[in-house]
Amino acid sequence: MTLTLDNCSQNKESSLTQALQQIQQLNSKIQELEQQHQDYVQKQQNLIAAIAEICISPIQEVQALRILIYRGETGCRQYLRSVLVKQSQASKMTTGQIEKPALSKRAKNQGFLQNSKK
Repeated sequence: MTLTLDNCSQNKESSLTQALQQIQQLNSKIQELEQQHQDYVQKQQNLIAAIAEICISPIQEVQALRILIYRGETGCRQYLRSVLVKQSQASKMTTGQIEKPALSKRAKNQGFLQNSKK
């Protein structure tokens, strides 16, 4: 009779220990997913800031946001690169009277887009 009670106690303890381990594993996974989500949100915020900085017209901004929504981050970054290329080509066609701050801003944006590939 004592053996049966001891066996039942051990089984309950074993089940509780397994349940506790599973809870700890789930908590770890939840923390990992929360961190991934925060990283994702930060990337999106950085990308939205880049959209506002790079796009000249509201139409370009709307297009960039649509691409971000439907095609994702990669598609949006490709679109922004194409906008920068078009701006660069357009500035070369003008008389060359571009303010120096505008050039450094463009270089900064290109650096942001290049660094985001990693």
